[in-house]
Amino acid sequence: MKSFFSVLIVVFSLLFFFNSSAQQDGGILEVVPSSYANIPGTGGFLGPLYTGARTYQLLIHADLLTNLVGKEIQALSWRLITSATVNWPPADVTVTDYDLWLSGSVDPANRSITDFSSNVVGPQKHVKVGSLFIPMNSYPSGGSPNDWGPAIMFDSLYLYTGGNLLVELRLSGTGTTNQSTDAVTATTIPPYGTLISACWGSGYSANSGSQGNFSIIRLSADDPVPVEFTSFTASVTGNSVELNWVTATETNNYGFEVERKSASSDYENIGFVGGAGTTTEQRSYSFSDVVKYNGNYTYRLKQLDYDGTYKYSNEVAVEVTLPDVYSLEQNYPNPFNPSTNINFSIAEAGIVKLAVYNLLGQEVKLLVSGFTEAGLHTITFDASSLTSGVYFYKLETPQFNQTRKMLLTK
Repeated sequence: MKSFFSVLIVVFSLLFFFNSSAQQDGGILEVVPSSYANIPGTGGFLGPLYTGARTYQLLIHADLLTNLVGKEIQALSWRLITSATVNWPPADVTVTDYDLWLSGSVDPANRSITDFSSNVVGPQKHVKVGSLFIPMNSYPSGGSPNDWGPAIMFDSLYLYTGGNLLVELRLSGTGTTNQSTDAVTATTIPPYGTLISACWGSGYSANSGSQGNFSIIRLSADDPVPVEFTSFTASVTGNSVELNWVTATETNNYGFEVERKSASSDYENIGFVGGAGTTTEQRSYSFSDVVKYNGNYTYRLKQLDYDGTYKYSNEVAVEVTLPDVYSLEQNYPNPFNPSTNINFSIAEAGIVKLAVYNLLGQEVKLLVSGFTEAGLHTITFDASSLTSGVYFYKLETPQFNQTRKMLLTK
């Protein structure tokens, strides 16, 4: 019996989380249009919960969104039409494609039904990608208005900075019984045609169609985080660790300090990559770290705001295994002016000499002399003081020596 009640508590908790996950301390739940927050709409629309494929655009005037300026929109919700007599859906539903985009918008009064793309102002942000799971009976009926259905969480948050807003939905179809959502009819009933409007087309990729009723929505928003990381990865090539990360949005982002730690050291700052300030566009960044020794390395990013506040990314770890061979690689670039890089590999730690010679065999530059750890090494040779011509560079150890030619052109 105890186990049975434990299961009930877990199930109830999961359902509560699904319906409330967008609600956080300090968050905003903004019903659009707000005049219908506590009363039902004047009609319904068969679109957001339609059995077949649809394209649907909602155009919202900036005057209805003043509470959201400077906030990140995180999710949206629909509710059933008041005349609905049963909860929806009758069984669990997975919509294969339920994609949402947010962007600026033309004035709702200027909406086009012959070219949906002309309703978009500025870049569209793909905030929700792919399938959507809808639990059985998660949209309640019997209210006036009905309670909201589950929050549809965004994969990528949208920083709203003001202006008209366009919500675009493209879905492949629920594949179950149709269900209309609560809506404001496209007639003279305000604020349709001035502060809100809508259009729809048949098919996932439609770009024209008909005027539509405006499905009343609830937008979930909260204060923006300084930077929203989409990914942070590390890969190893030889002795080079390539770090790559992507941000979905940035707010007052000065940049990123790249930090590394090994088994024998704590985190240390090894470089800096500038940020994009404030942007709602996806940004990609990279950083290359050359390590000298075998071992496990862990990396993280310290994201810095312009005001000095900071936060850390998640950590990524890699294992570097350097080649246990002796080698001297061709310098690059070659020809060069005035500097070039020379890579060499040492199988065992010991005494190493790397020097540059002219055509007469005279030593003109000593690059390495003394004890050197095993592994891959990179030396930068600056030939600013030398004249143009052919030079040789030679690597010498007790077990190995090799000579290569390079060309300085000034």
